Amino acid sequence: MGPRTAAQLESAIRAAELEPDKELLASLDEIFPGPGPSPEAFAW
Repeated sequence: MGPRTAAQLESAIRAAELEPDKELLASLDEIFPGPGPSPEAFAW
């Protein structure tokens, strides 16, 4: 699992450098709110 070409690696590195603003994150939370706050929501 991972990039097979240099172009795929470069694309993945650029994606990791993205920093979405609070407005975008809030709109994504509206679409998929998730199970709750971490780490409590993920504890069994």
